[in-house]
Amino acid sequence: MNSNENNEKDVKNTLSDREVTEHTASLWKYNPVPDSPEPYPEYRNSYEQYSGGEIIAARVRGKKHKHEGSNCDDWYDFTRIDDWVIAVVSDGAGSKPLSRIGAKVSCEAASACLKNELSELKGKLPDITADLSKPFDDPGFNSVCSRLAQLVQDCFSDAYSAVEGAYMIRSGKPEFEEELGRKPDLKDYSGTLLAAVMIPVQNGEHFVIAVQVGDGMIASFNSGADHNGALRILGNADSGAFAGETEFLVSEKMRTPESLGSRTRIQRGKITSLMLMTDGVADDYYPNNPQLLRLYTDLLLNGVIDFPQKEENAASETELKAPEPVAYPWVNDSSVSYSLQYSKNVMKETGDGLEALWDSRFGEVMRHSSLESFGVDNGKTKSERLSVWLDNYVERGSFDDRTLLIINTSER
Repeated sequence: MNSNENNEKDVKNTLSDREVTEHTASLWKYNPVPDSPEPYPEYRNSYEQYSGGEIIAARVRGKKHKHEGSNCDDWYDFTRIDDWVIAVVSDGAGSKPLSRIGAKVSCEAASACLKNELSELKGKLPDITADLSKPFDDPGFNSVCSRLAQLVQDCFSDAYSAVEGAYMIRSGKPEFEEELGRKPDLKDYSGTLLAAVMIPVQNGEHFVIAVQVGDGMIASFNSGADHNGALRILGNADSGAFAGETEFLVSEKMRTPESLGSRTRIQRGKITSLMLMTDGVADDYYPNNPQLLRLYTDLLLNGVIDFPQKEENAASETELKAPEPVAYPWVNDSSVSYSLQYSKNVMKETGDGLEALWDSRFGEVMRHSSLESFGVDNGKTKSERLSVWLDNYVERGSFDDRTLLIINTSER
């Protein structure tokens, strides 16, 4: 056999990305949440509308956990002080069997701490939004910014104390020792912690302060900006000594003032969406800059984020190339499938790259490619549609728990 025949055989034996994902999707099995101490629900989603915008959040149990019959380890929490939004996300360590508990209590403690401390600060500083609107080199801006940074960082200590308390309360309880086959220790409750506070200021801008310990991602979007100015990354995924490792809240070195200070990010500007996510989502859109713009367009296509209202005299594009939505078997029940749309399929159909796709994100090709255009409705609310999308979108090598919390502002 000559080299040309070998090459032809190799091409025939090469599976397309679609064929690979269809094959792997059929291999996953479903086992329910186990009968374990404090089992966590397979799904959780939330939606809240307020005067300054809306909050959409969902968390789903990953394919690997379903296949193995283990618990989801992610959690999220959010709260508001009028139109100030506090958002927190945590991913419990997959190798730690009680990490789901650490993830939940750390989120709840950080959220409560931030609400209490920010409420008090807001009462003491009635001009705080005016100060946050001043130039970056203004002493008033720097003073308030420093106080906010210290406050957010201090709440990570509250979150750690909550994890430590959860460990101590459960120590000696036989059901937890039976689940582990040994006595639990503090590291069994390990998890990441991502927190952000979003405050509307003057001139239609928002101020964001974010702190991240561990992997996952915090990012802001300006849907009105071009490709180069639309995305801002507001956190760095911490890595351990080996590939695939991450750092956790229970690590003492992660909670030092120096460490938390280096993990603090601020932004002020035109922000239409702020997103916090665990690595189950962030890793599927790598490198995050610019691939999180594809995440945004995926959310548009699947009805999680609204297209803006069309202008009455907007020109229509000709020769529309809208790909059909894709459906894979649902892990929970292979006889059921959910149709989803993917930005990468729109790009493949049109021949566009991500920059061109972003520049045409609100155009007719995108609108005609959306699930709504095909008459597909995956939920009555945006949080339900987010939950279905998180639970069912297929990416090669992706099987982790997925959590995404979105704050959309009324500036869209």
